[in-house]
Amino acid sequence: MLSNIFRKTAAVSAIFLLIGMNTAYAKDYLVDRTIAIAGDEAILFSDLNSEIIKYKNLVKASNKELPSDEVIRKNVLERLITKRLILQMAAKNNIVISDTDLDRAIKQIADNNGMTPEQMMSKYRSTGLSDLAIRNTIRDDIIIDEVKRSQVRSRIHVSDQEVAHLAQVLKKQSAHMLTYHLAVINILVPVTPSPAATDAANRKINMVLKELKAGMPFAKAAQKYSESSNAIDGGDLGKLTINEIPEYAAQAVSRAQAGDVIGPMKTERGLSLIKVYEIAKMTPQPLEQVKVRHILLTTNIIFDDEAAEKRLKNIRNGIINGDYKFEDEARKYSEDFGSAYNGGLIDWSNPDIFDPRFREALKNLEPGEISEPFKSSFGWHIVEVIDRKVDKDSIEAYKIKAREILSNRSIMEESEKWERELRDSSYIKIFDN
Repeated sequence: MLSNIFRKTAAVSAIFLLIGMNTAYAKDYLVDRTIAIAGDEAILFSDLNSEIIKYKNLVKASNKELPSDEVIRKNVLERLITKRLILQMAAKNNIVISDTDLDRAIKQIADNNGMTPEQMMSKYRSTGLSDLAIRNTIRDDIIIDEVKRSQVRSRIHVSDQEVAHLAQVLKKQSAHMLTYHLAVINILVPVTPSPAATDAANRKINMVLKELKAGMPFAKAAQKYSESSNAIDGGDLGKLTINEIPEYAAQAVSRAQAGDVIGPMKTERGLSLIKVYEIAKMTPQPLEQVKVRHILLTTNIIFDDEAAEKRLKNIRNGIINGDYKFEDEARKYSEDFGSAYNGGLIDWSNPDIFDPRFREALKNLEPGEISEPFKSSFGWHIVEVIDRKVDKDSIEAYKIKAREILSNRSIMEESEKWERELRDSSYIKIFDN
């Protein structure tokens, strides 16, 4: 496979070279070249250059200051390598986004940002991207998010006891809850570090501290030195409640003042510095909740997508015609074994916790309605909305919020770890050119 990559790359370079040699009046010609290998794909200079231009245009459109070209190149290349590895995993698992699904996703993203789809596309066009490039970027982002969620979710377990305890805390403290706007710089060490690796990490984190004390902005230091996937964003973690902050940092953050830099702190992955940008009072928000039933079918070589969709259509028609009951069909067919025994019931939940396509399917269903068959990262579903409500003050509402907070904290911790494991288990080579 790798030899094929190099042959293809050589062929591309040769074509550009021949064009240059046969154009009598051309003074310059472009020779594309391989700058990295990620898994079974070559990353070409033109690929990286395209991503760099896209990044610069987006930053300029946001009126933010650009990092140095060296920092941009390093971070964009690292992000591109990880992106290619995840998309390769998606392809192997047949995770695709149809044009119809993409149109729905674009509408949802636009709605969430208070825009029409055309307004959102126009905003991206102003950065120099074509409509096709915009759609492909959004498509890739959705696929990457689905892969990460499906991989990370299997590593997360939130107990009912944890949820119940946090729900009580949230209910008592809701009027006094704070949010913390944080950023992080992570210096990684191997899982079983040698003394030399540990020493190198300590020297690097101390150098970063020295730069910060000398006046370097935290965001620039993160872009230059951090080894996390969000380094190019200045390590920004957004606004988090104390319960969403990783446990290793929560206590120190709760004692900090706005403007403080906390650390270095030892973590599972290495050493971290955390910047507290802002501390603000949190305004409690009403919680939308849904109670649903669903049937999940997974596919394999014999039972493919077409067969799964057809079976679910037949089941749906039978339920609507009164021949079957949803609960009985869920117990008989559903492969979500956590809910199948209970007739496919997923009790009161915040829709935000669901897979994006599952959430989208619920969006326009009224109580009693059953969706058409649809595919998520878990397989094929039909879903019935039993009821909806908006709740803010009940303990059940706080349990939903508590489970969401605990899940998000675990996702944040495990996502970075999973990406690092993916990279460690993949063939990666960066050429010095």
